Amino acid sequence: MPELPDLEVFAENLTKYTAGKKIKKVEVFKDKPVLPLKPHEFITFAEGKIIKAVKRFGKQLLFTFDDGKTLLLHLMLHGELYYINEGEKIPDYSVAAFHLSDKKVLVFKDHTQWLKLRLHTEGEHVIDPISKAFTTVFFKTLLSQKAKTTLKEIMIDQENITGIGSAYADEICYNAKIRPQRLAGDLDDKEIKALYKAVVSTLTDAVKVIKKATKGNITGEYTEHFAVHGKKKGVCPLGHKTATLKIGGRGSVYCAKCQK
Repeated sequence: MPELPDLEVFAENLTKYTAGKKIKKVEVFKDKPVLPLKPHEFITFAEGKIIKAVKRFGKQLLFTFDDGKTLLLHLMLHGELYYINEGEKIPDYSVAAFHLSDKKVLVFKDHTQWLKLRLHTEGEHVIDPISKAFTTVFFKTLLSQKAKTTLKEIMIDQENITGIGSAYADEICYNAKIRPQRLAGDLDDKEIKALYKAVVSTLTDAVKVIKKATKGNITGEYTEHFAVHGKKKGVCPLGHKTATLKIGGRGSVYCAKCQK
């Protein structure tokens, strides 16, 4: 599943590709992704709208339209996006497609059909970790409220902070030199500051790396810059062997020598 850094880049690239373009035709190939709307209701909602911009919030992409309405896209685990020429073959397992006024087609694909396309309604939002609202005061308060919860579980809970998944939680903890299985209440002030800085720097640095490495990408996950998560050699950047364990049901990786 793409996490915050990948999705931040996707949003920027999608805006470049689609801003100012009119959705001339909408196709819905599978019913489930557009629920609770029926296919014809979704088509009526989206067809004829002009895309103003695509923004990211947490793990979701928000398509804003000229009439002030917003479409929420959640790629879930296996969702993919394709921007193809009109007349090209629609990829297998596609669930929907927007035919745009520039003779391009934005295709939504997911073989599991878990991908979600929803009419977005404004409401209370969880704090985004690269927004101004993500302050040291907020983070310290959150950790004190979740004192008996592991750091990884706090970070991947989208009701606490939105946008961080299992992979980046491991990377953040490695960069902070703190083990992901530590309980929030066990951290001292110095460690809390280190973890806060690691959240912000790990995510913002990743956005820069992905933007430079992928050049216009709107799908997939870029992981070449990862220090520990998913590394096949099983060693950290300093050459120490990493350890794996389950935290909150998620496979987790850390370095026992680098992280305390």
